[in-house]
Amino acid sequence: MSDEFIEEIDDILSDVLSDVESTSPGKPEQHITFGQSVSTERQTAIVDDRIDQLAVELEVPSATVDLAKSLRDQYRDQRGDIIGTALELVAASCLYCAVKVTEVPLDPTDFVTADDTVVTRNALLRRSKDIASTVGLDPSAFFGSEQYVDRYCDALGVTDAVNERAKEIIQITEDSGLSSGKSPSGWAAAAVYNACLDVGEKRTQQDISRIANVSEVTIRNRYQEQRAGLRNAEQLPSDPSAVIAHVAGASDVDAATKALADLLIKKARTDEYPVDEEPTLWGLAAIRRASRLTDGPIALKTLSQYTDEDSDEISTRAKQLRSVLNQAEMKNSRIKHAKQTSEPDQE
Repeated sequence: MSDEFIEEIDDILSDVLSDVESTSPGKPEQHITFGQSVSTERQTAIVDDRIDQLAVELEVPSATVDLAKSLRDQYRDQRGDIIGTALELVAASCLYCAVKVTEVPLDPTDFVTADDTVVTRNALLRRSKDIASTVGLDPSAFFGSEQYVDRYCDALGVTDAVNERAKEIIQITEDSGLSSGKSPSGWAAAAVYNACLDVGEKRTQQDISRIANVSEVTIRNRYQEQRAGLRNAEQLPSDPSAVIAHVAGASDVDAATKALADLLIKKARTDEYPVDEEPTLWGLAAIRRASRLTDGPIALKTLSQYTDEDSDEISTRAKQLRSVLNQAEMKNSRIKHAKQTSEPDQE
C-alpha cells in the first residue's frame, strides 16, 4: 500500500475519531481476552466466535463474514502474532473492515450497540486502521459515502428525489476531490441534508445527526464544503428565466409558481429592472416572490444554496418585485393557481 493511500486512510479515520471524541465519552473495555493469555488455536476460536456473534446481531452477509475471518488470518500472519491485542476487539475490527470492503452500510455505532461490553468506537476505529494498514486493504473501501445514503433516506422517510439528489451530490463532490480525507458517513449525512434543501423536503441537521450518528457540527461543516463545491460544478444559466427553470426542476417548484416567477421577470424586464445584470439573484427572487403569492413550499434557505450572496440579497429583490404586477394580473394569477391545484382533486 502506498504512503499516499495510508495517509488517506489515516485522514478518514482521524476525521471519524475526531467526531466520535466530540460527541461521546470514552468507555473502558471490559471482559477482554488478550492474545498472550491463550494458545494460537484458542485465539482463532475466540476471534471466529466473536465474528459470528456480531455477524448474527448485525445481519452481516456470509461472504462478508468469510472476508473478516480471512482478514484475521492475514493480520496475524503479517504481524507475526496478536499477542498484546484484545481478541474481541480484533474480531470486531476485522468485521468492520470487511463490511467496508463489501459495502455493507454499517457504522461504528452499530458495532458498539451490538457489543457495548467490549467495543468502543474509538478502539474499533484505531484497531481497524491498524488492520487496514497491516494487511494492505484497498483504501477505496474506506472512501465510499454512497452506501450510506439509502440507509439514511430510509430512516428519514424522504422521497426518492432526495435519495437521487444526495447520490448525485456525492458523485459530483467526490469527482472534484472534495471528499478526500473525510468520514464517508459524515459526507453522506451532509449530502442527504443538502439534497433535502435542494428538493424542498424539510429535515433538520439534528434529524440527520440522530440517524447517522454524526455530530451536527460535522454535518454543518461538510454541508458548507459540499455546497461551495456544487456552486462551482453546477453553474447556473446567465438568463433569469433559465435560472427559474433550473431551480424549479431541482426543487420541485409547482407549475403555477414557476409560471408566476417567469411573469415577474418578464414584467420586471419591461419596467427596466436590471434582471439580466444579476440573473441568479433575480431569478431566485422571482421564485421567492411567486412562492409567497402561491403559498408554495420553497424556503429562502433552499434558494440561498444557489448563490454565494447573502440571503438578504434575494429577499431585497423579492420585495422590489412586489410592484411589477398590477391588481388584475395578481388576481388572474391566483385564479389560475387555484384552478391548477383543484384539478387533481376532481379526477
